[in-house]
Amino acid sequence: MMKGIIKTIAASMIFTLTLCAFCSLTFAEEEMEDGYFSVYEEGTNKKIFATSMVVNIGDQYLDEENNFYEVVKVSGNKAYARFKQKIDIERSLDYPEAKAMAAAAQSDYNTLKSAELKKDRVIAIYHTHSDESYIPTDGAASIPYKGGIFKVGDSLTAALERKGIKVLHSMNPHDPHDSMAYQRSRRTAMELLKNMPDALIDVHRDAVPAEEYQGNVNGRPLAKIRMVIGRQNPQVSTISNFAWQLKANADKKYPGLVKGIFYGKGGYNQDLYPRTILIEAGTYTNPRYRAEDGADIMADVLATTIYGADYQKKVTPGGGATTQIPGEGGGAARALGWIVGIAVVGLGAYALISTGGWNELSSKVKRFVGTEFANFLGNIKKTRGKKEEDPGENDEDSKQ
Repeated sequence: MMKGIIKTIAASMIFTLTLCAFCSLTFAEEEMEDGYFSVYEEGTNKKIFATSMVVNIGDQYLDEENNFYEVVKVSGNKAYARFKQKIDIERSLDYPEAKAMAAAAQSDYNTLKSAELKKDRVIAIYHTHSDESYIPTDGAASIPYKGGIFKVGDSLTAALERKGIKVLHSMNPHDPHDSMAYQRSRRTAMELLKNMPDALIDVHRDAVPAEEYQGNVNGRPLAKIRMVIGRQNPQVSTISNFAWQLKANADKKYPGLVKGIFYGKGGYNQDLYPRTILIEAGTYTNPRYRAEDGADIMADVLATTIYGADYQKKVTPGGGATTQIPGEGGGAARALGWIVGIAVVGLGAYALISTGGWNELSSKVKRFVGTEFANFLGNIKKTRGKKEEDPGENDEDSKQ
């Protein structure tokens, strides 16, 4: 009776913890159904940015001028962020690790060139919120299963293909536009990753007033780009590094294109791959062609960051050499360590409960080591001895 109660309690606890962890990630990626958040600087009330994503305490933001903020208070649809520091974002392109990785990439390139081998450049694109559209050109903010956002993805695809890059653009819908959309799009992302792309891009649009994204780059009117990073994934440092490099290259070549980087509570499927990013191409009140113009320029930023400034002259083996920020490595390894550790503890707890106590478990382990394991080793020795006595049989097997 007691054993059954203990097992039930243990199973319930495991289920509850798993459900809580799942729900915390899922609901963290929700967007406002109506309206948007405005975020102001603490103390000055200067407006920093607006977003249709739900803003939480602890969220962070890197603005267009590379000022870094952290949200410290949320009240209704207003939030207040504290200035943390000014980021010298160009340093992300010039760490010592970058030179070492570039040298290694060049060495590999020379090897491939001498062997007359070539690796395709591949970038994958998908859309978690497949209904997102642009009112001025699409006639509605949402068109289920076939939103205008797919056409923005088409423009990004065409621009990349003109640069000699193969693009896998998924047209899979993931409706409805709810908190489970990222779970549905996760399957699409995993399918795309089977093709080993050099980067994985989830293309969205925001839902804030038009002026938030209106921009002009080198005399060309367009809708700006904002990147989004999930704070709740084990690769947040690596993803942040990738985003910083994208923004640094954009700032150098196309100042004003990237309006900022939002670090929101959620995962956004960014645990799947170290070089993935969510981009918001304009907002629903911008004409779609302005978002397409922004995506067209963003293609060059992506190509430059992933394959190098001279990407049109050579193939970069291994998909380029993205700089690593010192101290960022090991995020995925640490996550795997946690998973293995939790699994070991869980199996140990289950074994302890199912055997009826520590003494019984210890006794079974000793019997296994003393009997089953010894018999297993004995069988291996017998098999090896047989093979040594009859080498001709091995030769015959190899011929078959």
